[in-house]
Amino acid sequence: MARGSGLVILGMGKLGGGELNYSSDIDLMVLYDPMAAACNAERAGGLYVRIARDLVKLMEERTAGGYVFRTDLRLRPDPAATPLAVNIATAISYYESLGQNWERAAMIKARPVGGDRALGEHFLSEIRPFVWRRHLDFAMIADIHSIKRQIHVAHGARGAHAEVRVAGHDVKLGRGGIREIEFTTQVLQLIWAGRDPGLRDPTTLGALAALAAAGRIERRAAADLADAYVFLRDVEHRLQMVADRQTQRLPEDEEGLARIASFMGFADTPSFAATLTGHLNRVEQHYAQMFEREPALSHDTGAEGPAAASSSPARRTTRRPSPPSPPWATRSPRRWPEWCAAGTTAGCAPPAASGRASC
Repeated sequence: MARGSGLVILGMGKLGGGELNYSSDIDLMVLYDPMAAACNAERAGGLYVRIARDLVKLMEERTAGGYVFRTDLRLRPDPAATPLAVNIATAISYYESLGQNWERAAMIKARPVGGDRALGEHFLSEIRPFVWRRHLDFAMIADIHSIKRQIHVAHGARGAHAEVRVAGHDVKLGRGGIREIEFTTQVLQLIWAGRDPGLRDPTTLGALAALAAAGRIERRAAADLADAYVFLRDVEHRLQMVADRQTQRLPEDEEGLARIASFMGFADTPSFAATLTGHLNRVEQHYAQMFEREPALSHDTGAEGPAAASSSPARRTTRRPSPPSPPWATRSPRRWPEWCAAGTTAGCAPPAASGRASC
C-alpha cells in the first residue's frame, strides 16, 4: 500500500531506530485517515482495524517456514481504550492533550515503515511540538524521577536491578545494562533536542555522538557508553542466537557462560567476565554521575547477605555498598506504565529545593 491509501504504519522502538535484536519482536503503530478510505468514511475504522489484525496475523503465524516477526501494537495512544488502528486526527488530539512523557520518549525512534509514508511523515510533523519542547521541562524530569522510584520500590534490591555481576546478569535491564544507556541518551535528548534539532538522532550511537559534539554530555562518558552499548548488544545478539529466544540474561552455570564467552571470541570465561564487568561498572558510574541520586528507600538496609562471592568466575560479582537508586527509569518507555499504578505520575508534586519530586 502506498500514497493515498490512508494507512500509516509506524515502526517504533528498535524497529524505528534500525536497531533490531537477533530475536526481536517489533513495535508497530497503525494509523489511518478515514477520508482516504475507498469505502464510506464512517465505515473506515472497521476496515483499517481488520487490515491491522490481518497484518499481525500474517507476520506472527507459525508455518513450516517459521514466522516473520512477533509484533506488539501497544505503543498506540491509550491502547486499553483504542482499537488496533487509530484515526490520525484522534491520535494527534490525544498527544496534544493527554500524551505522557514516556510516550514522548517512545516517539524519538518513530518512523514510517509501511503504507502511506508521506502521510506518516505528516503525522510525525504534527506531533513534533509534543515530542520536542523548546524549553527545559522540569515537570518532565519530576515525572520520570517518580516513575524511577516506583520501579525500584517494585523491584527492591532483587533481580535485574540488584548488582553488577556476571552469572545470570540481565545485560538489558540489569545494573549498567543497555537500558541505562538508552535511557540516559533519551532523557538528554528530551531535555535538549527541543532547541537543537541536530540532537534528534533516533539511533543510540548517533544520539550519543551528537550530544557529545554539542557539549550536552562529556566526551569520555559518551565514548564509554557507546563502547558498552556495542559490546552489550553483541552479547545480547549471541544470547538470542543460542535458541532463538528473546532473552537478555546470561547463563547461571559455568558451562553456559563458557559457551557465551567463546561465542564472543574470548579465550576463557575470566577474560570475558572482566571485560563485561568493566563495561557494566563504567555505565553505572556515568549513569549515577549524570543523574541525581535519591536517598535510600526503606528496603535499602545496606546489609549484605552472609554468602560471599564464589572464587569461580561464573559466580564472581561486583558488590556495591547498597547505593541509593538513581532517579530515572531503566525500563523501556513501553514498560513504564506497567510499573506505575496508574500509568502516570500526574499527582507528583513539583521538585523541592533538593530536586526531588514527592508523590
